Amino acid sequence: MAKAQLAFIEREFKDVDRWNLIALLQRIVVLDGGKEEDRIEGEEISSKMLSLIDEMEKNSNLLDVILPVTVNKEIGRFNSEVGTKQSLEKAKYYLEKARDIIKTSEDCEPWAVKSIEGNIAAVEARISGDSRPKKEESDLSSLRARYNYMLQLNGENDVGTMQVGTYLASKLFKAYHTIEASRLLDRLAIISRRVHGSDHKQTKLAESWWQTLQLRYAFIGSEQQRYQALRYEDDGDSCIVQGPVPKNEICEPRNDDNSQTFAVASAGFTLPLGTPVMLHGLKKAAHLNGEIGDVREYCKLSGRCVVHLEDKDLKPVKVKHDNLRIVFDLPDPKNLD
Repeated sequence: MAKAQLAFIEREFKDVDRWNLIALLQRIVVLDGGKEEDRIEGEEISSKMLSLIDEMEKNSNLLDVILPVTVNKEIGRFNSEVGTKQSLEKAKYYLEKARDIIKTSEDCEPWAVKSIEGNIAAVEARISGDSRPKKEESDLSSLRARYNYMLQLNGENDVGTMQVGTYLASKLFKAYHTIEASRLLDRLAIISRRVHGSDHKQTKLAESWWQTLQLRYAFIGSEQQRYQALRYEDDGDSCIVQGPVPKNEICEPRNDDNSQTFAVASAGFTLPLGTPVMLHGLKKAAHLNGEIGDVREYCKLSGRCVVHLEDKDLKPVKVKHDNLRIVFDLPDPKNLD
């Protein structure tokens, strides 16, 4: 559809630069730089867009910074998808150009700059040889920046600020940043309850999300069935679990008739990604005992969990399951020092 629309506009509105530019943008956004058949077309469109931008700047036809920023961002995105060393360098160049245009704008919004800087960081990581996916972290960085911008603009009592905060928390949770999401939702629920009342939909939404994040789970057995973890016993040597629990309790409610509650050895289960944990029993890194964080990854080679600690001054650590304990109730941040 975008291709046909582009052909029509280029044919009928050859002298209308703005229409042509918008049509080109609508086409390039649907192209995948990772596909060979899209690369040539994407390069041609990029060249046409840059020429149009130059022409419009010469004729003073650019009414705002939105078009040049969008053009440079999309060219950067396209080149990052191509993925070669040369294309990644080009992606970085155009993303930096988009960022610099925003910075010089009178209506510069910090969250927009932060969003592009997250994309630049992701490209730089790939150029340096880090092949791990960065887009999710980049998106989170952008959302954090936008939430902080809303806090500064409208304050924490504003419903719009709370909505952005709740959306950020949901994305944090899905990216296994459970501790950060839980603390944010706890604060949002307290503020909304105080300002808007217990029956306000924003209060109920924040409380509902917060309650979901308080649940802890464990995978048991060769089939890795999911059970709800309730508490530790025997000084942490065993854990009381209940279940099995469906993977999606919204679509498939629990069957209480088949549910069982029993103790399982702490070494007899694995933890889902996103589980808040505390490090314990470490010998070579004893100074980390007592630190809390989220399980974000599993290292298949070493068979260890990769834990990102809440203390941002500490690097992620690879830890054996035996050196982890589920954190059922997060400690007050004031008491972590």
